[in-house]
Amino acid sequence: MLNRHRHGASVAAALVGLVSLAACGSQTVSFSTTASEAPPVPFAPADDAGDADVVRPEVTKLCIATTCPAPYETCGGSYRCGTNLSTDSKNCGECGLECPVDFGYMNMTSTCVNGMCEPLCAKKPVWGGFNAFADCNKFIEDGCEVSLSTDPKNCGACGNECADGVRCIDGKCGCDPGMVDCNGACIDVRHDDNNCGACGNVCMTSPDAGPPPTNMVYGCVDNKCGQPKCINAWGDRWADCDSDLGNGCEVYIGANVSLIDPNNCGACGNQCAPGKVCTTLGLSQTPVCACTKANETQCGSIDIGDLGCFDLLNDAANCGTCFNICRSDPEAHTIGACRKGACELDCLPGWGDCDGDPDNGCEANLKASDANCGACGNRCDTQAGQPCVGGQCATTECDAGRGPQ
Repeated sequence: MLNRHRHGASVAAALVGLVSLAACGSQTVSFSTTASEAPPVPFAPADDAGDADVVRPEVTKLCIATTCPAPYETCGGSYRCGTNLSTDSKNCGECGLECPVDFGYMNMTSTCVNGMCEPLCAKKPVWGGFNAFADCNKFIEDGCEVSLSTDPKNCGACGNECADGVRCIDGKCGCDPGMVDCNGACIDVRHDDNNCGACGNVCMTSPDAGPPPTNMVYGCVDNKCGQPKCINAWGDRWADCDSDLGNGCEVYIGANVSLIDPNNCGACGNQCAPGKVCTTLGLSQTPVCACTKANETQCGSIDIGDLGCFDLLNDAANCGTCFNICRSDPEAHTIGACRKGACELDCLPGWGDCDGDPDNGCEANLKASDANCGACGNRCDTQAGQPCVGGQCATTECDAGRGPQ
């Protein structure tokens, strides 16, 4: 089924108003300046002359607008009054004026604010993260000159200076406790074969060391090289679960599906419940007992490599049954949704299925459609030329000649 999204006009919902027709034929709307329902008009006690002061709310007289209200405009092939010149970075202040996104070495970009292209400091991706730049000297001519990710005098924020000799790493001064700064990388030197006990101290196996115990290698343990330790490579991990180095590291806890042990799933003694599979999920290289939550169903198999755990009642990619995808149609402005195990189509925000025809999806732009402005069937005065702007029929203050008679 296709769910219709109906959005009420926010102005009518927020303000108390009276809609009437002026003698001149123009639609007028009188709104109280209060945002909630007006209370009964209070009366002051009568004075000596017997008169009473009456407190009346101020009102603003509104008539229909027939042109785009500022800052909206019709740009190119957009809907009438469909472009906000105040915030649209491709039409900033006027149609076709695009804010630049890259200033090269100045480490800047820009965005549209109040109809002006305002400069912003950029974030540039680097291996394992990004560099965040800032204009710390407040001199825009040289751009965003400081990297908050690496500058020890402006680490994480302008003016945040690290102690002498302490490097700025990813916007933090120095490394966390237990870690050592080795050429800009935080390393645990207690067990790192390339930085054992100190940066740059690479462990080398002695020629007369002899073969290590089963599934073990010689390396760095507690800041010392040449110590036997369990193999712990990418996806290939072993553990000494019986605390007996005589038989080496006897239990496999890695990601090789042919070696995975359901009685020691990713760790010593982690036994999977009957019927549960020990495997890796996603990009993780550590096995887990899969699908242990009450709302999860196991789909796929280890052999094919598509095993996963899914909520068949709510997962749009596994709706009702494994791998049943609820399809979306961006051209029809619809998105697939799964509810109670059945696929449905929802309208994208700002769109509505106003003709009731599921074949053409959600055809009405509720933010710009004069016939369906803010909600299906909410028609602006199209005969007078009233546009729909941001989901509301445009109005303007009445002038002296168009006010109520």
